[in-house]
Amino acid sequence: MENSRPPLKILLVKMSSMGDIFHTFPAISDLKANYPDAIIDWVVEDGFKEIVDWHPAINKAIPISLRRWMKERGGKSWREFKAWKKNLQNERYDVVIDAQGLFKSALIAKCAKASVIKGFNGQSAREPIASLFYNERFNVEKSQHAVERTRQLFAQAFSYSPSPVLNFGINQNFSHVEKNPRKLMFIIGTSWVTKLWSTYHWQRLTALALEEGYAVEIMWGSSEEKAIADSIIAACPKATRPLQRMTITAIAEKLVEAAGVIGLDTGFSHLAGALETPTIALYGATSPVKVGLIGDHTSNLQVDQPLACMPCHKRQCKWLPENSHETPPCMNGIKPFSVWNTLTTKMNT
Repeated sequence: MENSRPPLKILLVKMSSMGDIFHTFPAISDLKANYPDAIIDWVVEDGFKEIVDWHPAINKAIPISLRRWMKERGGKSWREFKAWKKNLQNERYDVVIDAQGLFKSALIAKCAKASVIKGFNGQSAREPIASLFYNERFNVEKSQHAVERTRQLFAQAFSYSPSPVLNFGINQNFSHVEKNPRKLMFIIGTSWVTKLWSTYHWQRLTALALEEGYAVEIMWGSSEEKAIADSIIAACPKATRPLQRMTITAIAEKLVEAAGVIGLDTGFSHLAGALETPTIALYGATSPVKVGLIGDHTSNLQVDQPLACMPCHKRQCKWLPENSHETPPCMNGIKPFSVWNTLTTKMNT
């Protein structure tokens, strides 16, 4: 009788952000396809555990409160971290892979005390010092899209070729949601002022959609975003917004239901793309080349004639007064009619 080896127990470290987590899903799908018996756990910031739980290949999402611990830096946080670390070490992983490539993520990978820690080499990691914590390092071209970079890291680390088909692997969680072919979702919020589109442009886009017979629902999260949504609805009374803030899962259900989504450079636009809803994302201060939406059903829109300062990757536009809430020229130059035409093309292909 042959001796059967126990399944490989793998720990993935990729703690944030929301978009980066979605970018990692195809690599997880590839890994599970090549190691179907592998037990894969994932260390993730506690606010994103809900998302990681969606992927069927994940055995367990392990929440970590690193952001809070680093902010508070008190005795209570230190005790919580030590208890968390002890629980992690009790899991006894065969392999840890750090897909984030930062100093902090490498430290967390080291906490597991696995004999094998894999990650990017010094030329590939976002923070080269992170590579010093790994005992297996891999060179992955930085010019690739983040999705492909992560897939290549996993493929090299576990000796397989990535699937030719991109599979985010989460659609089955929302098979109960019925598609509404006449409903659109607009994602108006993002973390940087320089990534915002003007309220006037949102109003014009909403008017275009309503004139074509679509229902428009405007997603909001913060009080500032709620105020923008209300301004859009004041100009276009047939548009709607959720009455209260929604969970990430509830938002995902809305994005699956929609025939199309228009958003900004934010995690929820990436979520819409991962759910294979036709999605358009608008970019100005940041570049879509490495972190934009990916897939034939998506499109990343920028101003027709890019400015010399694009992408600046800054929270303050140099052309505007300090702390200004005006729309930067790189975003203001993206016109509603162009956005509408791009979305309708995606929805009809």
